[in-house]
Parts: sequence; structure tokens; C-alpha cells
Amino acid sequence: RCRELGFENRVFDLIDERPLTKSEIRQFCGLLFGRDAFDGVPDPSIDFPGFLKNIERIMKSSGKEQWNPIKKRVEPFINTTKLASIHGENACTIS
Repeated sequence: RCRELGFENRVFDLIDERPLTKSEIRQFCGLLFGRDAFDGVPDPSIDFPGFLKNIERIMKSSGKEQWNPIKKRVEPFINTTKLASIHGENACTIS
């Protein structure tokens, strides 16, 4: 839908095609929350747990959530638990 509204960033094409890489996640979050919110946020390729903590802090400080039509409830924009299961220390890198 974002592309239909005129967004031309490649990350919007990829988000529904495959799991984003750590650098693409950072890029997506920068677009979602604004570049200013990312001052001092560690690179997820180097410090993924620190990156997740900062994402949680940014989401909490924004006070904004979205409607999840599948679960039929309001939730944070990003599920950091799911991100950790995909890209965290215990995640499998071979598919």
C-alpha cells in the first residue's frame, strides 16, 4: 500500500517478500520513526540487543500503536520479540 501512495523506498517492496536484513530493519525504522529518533541507536549488525532496547524506548516514548486486524487489538508498530527470534543470538542463520 505504501508504494501505491507514492513511497519509493525499496524497503517497502521487500517487507512483504522476505525477512528484512538487520540493515534494512534499521532503514525501515528510520523511515517509520524519523531519522532524528535514531541518534545514538546502535547498528543492529553490531549490537542487536541494544538496537532492540532502543526501538522499544522509541516506541514507548512515541505513545503510538497500531490496530492489528489479525489479533483484533492495538499493538506496538514493531514486535521486538519476533524480531529477536528472527535475528537474535539464538536465531538460525541457515534456511
